[in-house]
Amino acid sequence: MRHCRFQRESPSWVLAAPAILLLTIVWTDNALSDSVDISATSALASTELLPSDENQAPLEELRRRIAGMEGKLKESANARKNADQARMEAERHLAEGLQQIEQLRRARDELEHRLNAREAEIARLTSELSSARQANAELNRGIADLQRRLPVLDGGSLTAEDARQLAVEALAELRDAKKRDDRAEDRDARLAEAEQTLRRRQFRLASVIDAQSVYRVRPNDTLALIGNRFYGSGQQWRALFEANRHVIEDPDRLTPGITLVIP
Repeated sequence: MRHCRFQRESPSWVLAAPAILLLTIVWTDNALSDSVDISATSALASTELLPSDENQAPLEELRRRIAGMEGKLKESANARKNADQARMEAERHLAEGLQQIEQLRRARDELEHRLNAREAEIARLTSELSSARQANAELNRGIADLQRRLPVLDGGSLTAEDARQLAVEALAELRDAKKRDDRAEDRDARLAEAEQTLRRRQFRLASVIDAQSVYRVRPNDTLALIGNRFYGSGQQWRALFEANRHVIEDPDRLTPGITLVIP
């Protein structure tokens, strides 16, 4: 009798315990796998465990909880779906970003290559410009030297004083060549070159002062003999001496091989 009485007076939660335990197991399994057979669980929960009125309240509460769990599962599934979509979108953006980075890297390499080529070209042009400037400077010096050698009437800047100074320098070279103890062949060649240099410079002086000619002194020549040859009178020796004072130290002694200006 007590046993039967215990069954009649047992509370409704005792009778619903197996169903609650089953639902708890199902809920745990669904939470781990994100897939649950909602309809089966709902059908199980909707089964009338006890026909009495006192069992309806716990069953209704259990149904509400199941419904809440179903909503949470749906929200979780939607959230996971959205998360997967967001991840895929992020991966797509990442791939596009990596592609853009690679394109930028190639563009940078190309620009660096062009920059190196441009710098090499600039260096080459700078070197050529420097060489051209040096050549131009040398050319200007050569032109200036030619202008100094040419009389003003010929477009140069050579003055009589400058021409005399150049002749003096050439005479010094001639005297130095005579003093050097070289072999006969070398000495003769050096003397001939020095005499020719003096002749050219004396000729420039003659052009500057508008002299009539130049004359190379021979052995035994005197100013009187030269004056008689060019002017018909030996009395013109003084004019010859004054015109060539820069290369004649003693009018009574002439050095063979020097060139005199004939005014």
